[in-house]
This record gives sequence, structure tokens and C-alpha cells, in this order.
Amino acid sequence: MPSNCALCARRWCVLFLAVLVSGCGGGGAPFAALPPGLAQPALVYTGPTIPASTSGEQELFTSQLDGSGVTQLTNDGTIKFLPHFSPDGRKILYTKFLTGGVGSPNAVMDIAVFDLGELKETVLTHDGVSYQAAWSPDGSRIVHSTYSNHGIWIMNADGSNATLLGAPSGSTTDMQWADPLWSSDNWIYFVVEQTVGGCAKVRIDRIRPDGTSRTQITDGGPDCSTPNQELTGDADPAISPDGTTMYSSRGLASETPGLSGHTLRHLYTFSSAPYVAGKTETDISAALKPGCLAGVPKVSPNGLQVAVFILCENDLAHSGVLLTDPTGSHYTFVVKGFGADWYPAN
Repeated sequence: MPSNCALCARRWCVLFLAVLVSGCGGGGAPFAALPPGLAQPALVYTGPTIPASTSGEQELFTSQLDGSGVTQLTNDGTIKFLPHFSPDGRKILYTKFLTGGVGSPNAVMDIAVFDLGELKETVLTHDGVSYQAAWSPDGSRIVHSTYSNHGIWIMNADGSNATLLGAPSGSTTDMQWADPLWSSDNWIYFVVEQTVGGCAKVRIDRIRPDGTSRTQITDGGPDCSTPNQELTGDADPAISPDGTTMYSSRGLASETPGLSGHTLRHLYTFSSAPYVAGKTETDISAALKPGCLAGVPKVSPNGLQVAVFILCENDLAHSGVLLTDPTGSHYTFVVKGFGADWYPAN
């Protein structure tokens, strides 16, 4: 992977298997008409191929928590990535690949929103490198990273007034930034690629929206990356509604079964407090999904459930969006899809 590809592209580029969402066919107008009641779906996600690859469409879908009511929102044949409901539930924010796809070194992408009331997509950025966007808690602003590793930016919800929040220094402990998350208590969390003492991995930091108070939250765990394998450490940070508990797709020092070269990732949880040596971190997918890849967790608005992408070589039929609780006591399959986010009323 060329060095200018951001961290999330490394994780999901050209990997896994094409798993199709049954009943989610395309055809027809660019955006489908919404059925009655869609104003309050439970989840939004992308499909039909999971995860998104360098080729093949990825459209927006919604469903209920039991997998019923699957509805396709978009149908223009491009790749959409990591959708997020706005805090008022009226819009969906995502990365739209105009050329190429996730992991493609020459990909062209921008930040877009889909208005559920108007059934209309609006592209907000026009630089071809903006991706991985998230809403501010009040929905008035958007934070996003850049595929070209040119830092993390904040803009108004209509795409105006784009301002650089910060960028990596390029030192061995501050090589790349990605995966921004804006918490309810007004922190922006993001992942940082680092090499410390010859150990390459990814940690989580946070920073205020004005660029101050940068703080380390994790050190990426004890495992170091090996040559020709994607980085170990933290990815896809998620946080509880009260801003106290975090979740991460933690890369471990082993391969995902059946996926040569791809780091096994488990679902970890820990506090959002600053990092100290010995900070408690708990693997909550090891007991029930030990050989499965866990990614892109999202916490429900009431804090009682976590939606997570799970891929298991020995159970491809139930790979996709699953639900668990904050302790990982169960995993319940919902639908074949990727990068699910919660409607804010759930």
C-alpha cells in the first residue's frame, strides 16, 4: 500500500469475500422512493459487498434491528463508505468514492450527505481526498480526515468554512491520522500511526475542536506489527453517549483465519480517560468470536448495545452487522452489511 493511503484504507483494502445482501437489488432511479415509516429506521449501513472493496458498488441501506425492513436508499453504482445519521436523524453523512474504492491508491472521494426528507444527495467537498466524516454533537459541523494524510479538518454542515484542525508531524510517533470521532463532551478522537522502539502500531489520541489539549488515550496494545501485514493496534474508535467508555477494533499479532496477511481484530473496550501504563482494556469478542474479525463498532444512543461488523471464516452466512452489549455477552446477527450506524432515536 503506498504511504499516502490513510489507515482505514489499509485495513479494508481489497480484502475478504464478496457477501451479498439478499433482496437488495438495484435498478431504477438514482435514489429509490422511501416506503412509509422509513423516517425512523434503526440502522444505516452499506452493501451489498462487505466490506467495501476497490471495485463494486456500495449503496446505502437501512433496516430494523431484527433485519426486517431492508430498504435501499441509493443506486448510482458508486462506493459509499461509513455512513452516519445526523443527530436529528434527517441526513446521512458518508464518504462517496467518485473513482476507485477503499484501498485504491488513485481513488478520488469526497464527503456527501443524503437528505432523507428530500431524497437528495449533496456532495460537500470537492478536493477528491476528503473521507471518514463524522458529525459534531449538535449537527452544525463535520469533522473528516484526508486520504492524502493532510490532517483532520472541520467544516460547517453545508461544507463551508473548512478549517484544518491538525496534522501529523511526520515523526515516528506521529505518522498518520485517521478515523475521527466527535464525542458528546466535545472531544475529537482519532487514531495515530506510530513506531516506538521499533514497534509499529496504532494508538488513539484526542484533541479539542479548537486544536488544543491533545491527549493520548491508548498506546495501541502490546502487539507489534509484522512485515507485510496490516498494522496492529486501534482502529474505528467508538464512544458511549456520555463520553466515558470507548470501543476499538484492536489489531492483534495474528492473522484473521482464512485471510492471509490481514491482522485479526477483536472488539476492545476501555475508558476515555488519558492513557497511563497499566490502563484497563478488555477484549469483549475473544470469548464468543475468537477467530473473527471485528470492526467499526458504534454504540446505541441509549448506550446499551453496540453494532459491530463481524466476519468469521467458519460462518460467512452470518458475517455482517451484529449486535452485542457492552460486555460482549452475546452477538446477534442483524443483516449482511458494513459500517452500521444507529438512528438517533434508538
